Amino acid sequence: MIPGSLAKELEALVSVADTKKKREPAYWDELFKRLEKFKNRGLQFQVERIPPWHVDRYNLNKIMDVVYQRILSIFSRHAQPGQSRIVVDDYGVGDTLRRFLRALENAGAEVVVAAGADDRYIEGRVASVLAKRDRENAIEILRKASDYQVNGHDVGSGNAGDPQTVAWLDAWKKTGRPWPWFVKQSFSTVRKLDGLSGKAPKQAPPIRENILSPEFLEKFRNGQLSVTSLSIVCPSCGTTGKAALVTPGDGVRFVGRCINDKCKKPIPDLGFTLKYYCGFLLPDSNIITGGLLSKDLERSRLFEGFTVLLHATVRRECDTPGGKAELGKLANFTAIGRIGIEEAGDLVEASSIERDQAILESALEYNAILMTDDKNMKAAAQARQLFILSTR
Repeated sequence: MIPGSLAKELEALVSVADTKKKREPAYWDELFKRLEKFKNRGLQFQVERIPPWHVDRYNLNKIMDVVYQRILSIFSRHAQPGQSRIVVDDYGVGDTLRRFLRALENAGAEVVVAAGADDRYIEGRVASVLAKRDRENAIEILRKASDYQVNGHDVGSGNAGDPQTVAWLDAWKKTGRPWPWFVKQSFSTVRKLDGLSGKAPKQAPPIRENILSPEFLEKFRNGQLSVTSLSIVCPSCGTTGKAALVTPGDGVRFVGRCINDKCKKPIPDLGFTLKYYCGFLLPDSNIITGGLLSKDLERSRLFEGFTVLLHATVRRECDTPGGKAELGKLANFTAIGRIGIEEAGDLVEASSIERDQAILESALEYNAILMTDDKNMKAAAQARQLFILSTR
């Protein structure tokens, strides 16, 4: 989101940055640092991550429709439609997002949906540079990781047209090991190595609107992203609640379950749906020190792609051996693009009640899902109408 007063300065900064051209990671890092300096003058941005296995399995248009609408809903809290131009790079925008964009247009916004928007509009160009930097950082870490080097080969640039990447793919395939999580197995280069022909079949993404409360969906469709209206409807027993359980399922995988003690059945695709409709998780310190997030990312992928908000008070409380170990693991998952991490809130040196309220305020500010196992925090969150995930 770019204030009009910054457009010319930003154009001068990014106009020569061709994201389709190969550059060293340091180039994109330096450009990012220069862009970051504009944040105190009104530039805002949000990075959303779609995991590689979602790209392999699902038609992405509906996912992108939901995510773009969520981003626009977040930004609309800071800018009036009648004073805004909205630019969307046309990936095949679906009917749902087009209806939402028409509503913004009727409210006075200038709406542009155009192919090649990153070449033609400053909004698209800045977004393209930010995405490129995020992607190149992740690839650089994978390139240097000893776990992913084979017979002197590393992943290279990660592009299918890069001979170094193709040589690495061939070397990895010959080891007989399964493809690592970051390899897009639906790409033709990989399918040929797997002895497959034609395009990979894609499914409709399992974004389960039927498990979301009607109130939440109605507000979302009207451009109001509100976690206080979020409730989950259990498809097994029909219970509607502002909480869900996260517990081990079959084997070592974690699943989301109904909060009703008489049911507690798994809720299909709970994590997938919450990721794309909400996207933000705010864990309490007991979740961090318990290692829940890293265990899931190592085993289940329930929380893959979420942005994790670390409240300053939670971070201070996790200054323990267990807490530091978990934060280190989460930092590694962030570096390779499997989750995002953002700082939130100010450090609170106060009573437990004030401490809890400060964390809840951050959850409300970001429309984030709260994760906690603390009874007092749960009660305080319920009083503020926040949605909660817990392990018990």
